[in-house]
Amino acid sequence: MSELNARSVFETYEVLKDRINQPIPSDYVRFCAGKEIIGCVKKTLAMTLAGATSDFRLMDKLYLAEENCRTMTSRTAAMQKAARILTELGELPEDSGELVDVRATVYDDVFCQAPRLLCRKLGLMTTSIRLTAYDKNGQVVLARRRPGKPIAGGVWDSLAAGLVKASEEPEHALYRELFEEAGLSADEVDIKESARFVQELPVPEGYLREVVKNYEGRLKDGVNPVNRDGEVSEFGAFDRHEALRMAEQEKLMYAAGIGIAETTMIHLGQRIEEKWLHYKGQVII
Repeated sequence: MSELNARSVFETYEVLKDRINQPIPSDYVRFCAGKEIIGCVKKTLAMTLAGATSDFRLMDKLYLAEENCRTMTSRTAAMQKAARILTELGELPEDSGELVDVRATVYDDVFCQAPRLLCRKLGLMTTSIRLTAYDKNGQVVLARRRPGKPIAGGVWDSLAAGLVKASEEPEHALYRELFEEAGLSADEVDIKESARFVQELPVPEGYLREVVKNYEGRLKDGVNPVNRDGEVSEFGAFDRHEALRMAEQEKLMYAAGIGIAETTMIHLGQRIEEKWLHYKGQVII
C-alpha cells in the first residue's frame, strides 16, 4: 500500500463509479407495472413482447397489464411467462435460470421474482453480494472467472460474488458463493458488512440494474481458496494499487474495484461519503 493515498484511491473510485452508472440508451423504453417503473427494455424487444401476449402493452413505455400487477404471485407469473416467450423466440436460452428477487428501487421491498437471465433483458433490479477479501499481508485475494463464461470470461473478480436467489438472505448467498467459488467456510474468513451500492449500465444482454452488497473479509492464516463449481480458473493475491489499476484497465470487474476502493479508504482512515454508498442500511449524505 506504499503507493496508495486517499486521493489516488478516490480518483479511481470516481472513474469506476462513472463506468457502472450509465444512462439508459436512446433505443430503450421504460418498463412499468402500474405506477412503478421496474425496468427498461430495448424497444424492439418491447414490441416483440407486446405482440406476443396481452400481458404486456407498449405505448410510450412497456406496461405490464393491470390484472398482472395486483399481487406478487401474479407479477412473478407474468415474468415467468415472458421468459418462456423469449425462450421460444430464441432471445433466451432453454434454461433461463433460477428465480431471483426483483425490486423497483434500492429502497423497496421485493416486487416480484423473475428468472435470472430475464432480468438483464428487461432491466429488472436484482441484488448481488461481493466479498472483498484480503490475506494476512493486506493483499487483495481475487478469483479469475473461467475463460468461456458467457459474461466476462477470463476477467478477474472478487473472491466470491453472485446473485441473491429468490427469498434468500444476502448473508446466506455470501456464504453459499464463498463455499462454491472458493471452497471456504464461515470459520475460515473474518467477515464484516461494508457498503452497498447500485450499478446501472448497458450490457450485451440488455441493461444491468443491480444492488451490490459488499462485504470485507480477511482470510485466516493457512487458508487457501479452492474452487468447487468450475467457475474459477485461478486465484491470485494483488497489491491494492495494482488491483485498482486492473479495474481501470478492465482486467478486473468494475464492481470488484469499487469494493476495493471503498474498503481501502476505510483502511486509510477515511470514508467515501456520498449518498450513492450506503453503510449498514444508512444513507451517507
